[in-house]
Formats: sequence, C-alpha cells, structure tokens
Amino acid sequence: MQRAVRALLGSRWPLLGMAGALAAVVVAIIVVATGGSLAVAALTLLAGLTLVGLVAVGASAREAEQRARRTEKQLKALTSAVEAVATSVQSVAERQADPTGGPLAAIIGAQRLDAAVRHDELVALHEELRADLHATLTERQLAELSALANLYAMLGADDEVPAFGGFAASPRTVLRLASLVRRLPSDALIVECGSGSSTVWLALACRHAGKGRVVALEHHERYAALTREALARHGLGDVAEVREAPLEPVTVGGEKHDWYAAPQWTDLRGIDLLFVDGPPGSAGPRSRYPAFPLLATALDDGAVVALDDAQRQDEADIAADWLAEPVDGVRLADGDTVGRTRFFTASR
Repeated sequence: MQRAVRALLGSRWPLLGMAGALAAVVVAIIVVATGGSLAVAALTLLAGLTLVGLVAVGASAREAEQRARRTEKQLKALTSAVEAVATSVQSVAERQADPTGGPLAAIIGAQRLDAAVRHDELVALHEELRADLHATLTERQLAELSALANLYAMLGADDEVPAFGGFAASPRTVLRLASLVRRLPSDALIVECGSGSSTVWLALACRHAGKGRVVALEHHERYAALTREALARHGLGDVAEVREAPLEPVTVGGEKHDWYAAPQWTDLRGIDLLFVDGPPGSAGPRSRYPAFPLLATALDDGAVVALDDAQRQDEADIAADWLAEPVDGVRLADGDTVGRTRFFTASR
C-alpha cells in the first residue's frame, strides 16, 4: 500500500484524480438536471468524493515522508556533534592525566616563570627609583628651605613678601644675588629683566647693605603693579623702581625677538648685576637672548650676569651663544650654577 501511495504521489495521478473527481460531480449534476436516475447520480458523486479522499491521503503521506527524512538528517548531524564533543573530552582527560602536561603546558609554564621574574625585576626597579626620587626631592627642598631661612635671617622682612614658586626665582638664586649685593660698589646698579619677589629681596639687600639701587623691567602691567605694591609695603621705593616696558620687535644677531621697549633701558649705565629672568618663554623662542647683546656696553667691568631657568634648552643655547660671541669688546666668562640659575662674569 505504501509503495502504491509513493508511486501515486510520485506521478501525475494526484492531478488526474482531482480532475476525475471534478468530472464526476459535473456528470452527477447533469444526470439530475436531465431527469436521470438519482441512484446513478449518487454513485457518480460518491466516486468523485472517493478520488478526492485518495488525493488528500496521498498528499499527507508525502508530507509525512519528507518530514521523516528531515528528522533523520538532523539526528545524524546531532550524533556527529556528540561524537566530536566526546572525542575532545577524552583528549582533555588524557592531557590532564599526563604528568608532564604535554608541550602546551611546558610552554605556558615557561611563560609564567618568565613573567614572574620580570615582575620581581620591575618591583625592585620601582622601589629603587622611588627611593632615589624621594632622596632627590628631599635634598632639593631642604636646600630651598635653608636658603629661604638664610634670607630672612640676613635681611628680615617687615611685611609680606611675594611668594616664591611658579615663575619666580628660587630662594637659592635670590640668596646668591642678595649675597652678591654686599660685594658691589657703593653706587651699584642692579638691573632685572622681569620683576617679582626677587625685586623685593634685592631691594631689601640694598637697604641692608646701605648701597645700590634696583631697576626692574616688566612688560606685564599687572605684575608691575603687584611688585610696586610690595616695594611700597616695605618702604623700598627709594632703592627700587619698576619700569613698565612693553615688548617690541627687535633684531639681534640676525634673529627677530620681542624684547623690552628701548626707552625704558637705554639710559641705564654702569650695571654691576644683571639678572635675566624675562621675558617669559611664551614671548617666543630664545626670548632672553637679546639681554646681553643689547646691554653689554652698559655693563661695568667685572659685572655679574645671571641667567635664570638655565636648565631649559633655550637658555642653554643662549648661554652658549653669549659665551661664544663678545659684544663691542665685552666678553662673558662662565661661572657656576646655583639652583636653576647660571652665573657669568663680564670683562672688557
């Protein structure tokens, strides 16, 4: 029976069966309409319905067969997957049972050992660097605190002094400058490029020594006002002045720079101490280079020139050029470095 159904479904009989059923219905209607026997019409209609039933059963059987084939394929695929998983599990179990762990375990073990050694080395290096940094910072801080204490002991201060730090000269630098004031001539002229706490301390040093005066060139109006206020609080207006000198273009040694306006410094003669702490680096590359070329002829023989922030590359290059390029017979000789300030001596 199953083979017959398959044969039926695999041929054109379903279509013919449907056509035959439809023809039987039409014949039955014609028989009734022409006054024929009702029994004949009923038999004809029954035959048509039988054909329709056979077609429906055949279609259902074919669909069931196709579903069975799909299920069989899925079962085969699932069986293959299970077998693959079982093989993998067995392989892992065999590797775990191997006391050596296999080549992969050996590689992983070597990498772990190397990582552990490197970790220990990095920890040791970190501790060493931290200890060195701590020692360096402590030594530097102690030096600055000691210099600040010496300044107050040497010069005192009747009122608040602008704070150190930021762009201001360091206490070690100011202590050296203040110490130099005592060895300057009675009519000593001290010129600063820039102004701030160092201006106040230098003025205090002049008052304490009973000689000298300070002229600070400042391009920033606000900083000039703050320094003047600090000088006034200490009653130092008679020994120090701040000149507002806007930056203007100037060409020196073939280089273009923005430097202090000439009318504010061309009258300065007989400079015994020149402290170059401006203009700031934001004014342009090698912004402090013009100081020596433009003021060289105003320096007294034996004058001290101090260049702040000497640790910066621009200032290092400036110092090298100053030492290599005499100006109108004035030459600089290299001195020592205190903190971040480099000292030179001028000679003719």
